[in-house]
Amino acid sequence: MKFFLTALILTSVFFKSSAQIITYDNFKSLIPHLQKEDWKTAFEESSKLIKSTEKDTSDFKAIVVYINILSAAGMVTKKEMTFKQLEKAILNFKGQKIIMSAHPITIKDGALNQTKFSVSDTTNEAFTAATNDKGTNILCFEKFLFKEKITLDEFSEKSFVRCGGILEKIETNPNKSVVWILRLTVKEAFARKTN
Repeated sequence: MKFFLTALILTSVFFKSSAQIITYDNFKSLIPHLQKEDWKTAFEESSKLIKSTEKDTSDFKAIVVYINILSAAGMVTKKEMTFKQLEKAILNFKGQKIIMSAHPITIKDGALNQTKFSVSDTTNEAFTAATNDKGTNILCFEKFLFKEKITLDEFSEKSFVRCGGILEKIETNPNKSVVWILRLTVKEAFARKTN
């Protein structure tokens, strides 16, 4: 009986911890660190959340994965992490669901912190270049390959859109320069208007 009770307690603890999900409040707690560009704290806190919620497949988890990647790239720009450490920290996210920050839509090429759609008979994708506040470092070039054909009529210029999907490819700057840190390619992408 004692063994059975111990096994039951351990089983319930296991199921409780593996069923834990990231909440809105968990996600929201990371925002002040990002706003201050306290990349190290954002990275450490998002890493803890990710480790404690391995089975979580929610959108909040996908956003926290992006925060973790973005903050690691930010750490590289401040020399708080090397490119080698960056690769070790983020390459395991390949194949996982990810949702990026919301950005305004633009029609201009080369715009920073804005999303540009490229939709034609042969292309169905969008691009974003996420930078630090000063725009001196591009943390992530983001490319989205949409599964469904995007209808541009749904998105007006300057409305905000949040893109996500499955993280297919992660590339670090081969020159190890901090002008740009990462290129992310997302397949089976979607775009959601946020305003």
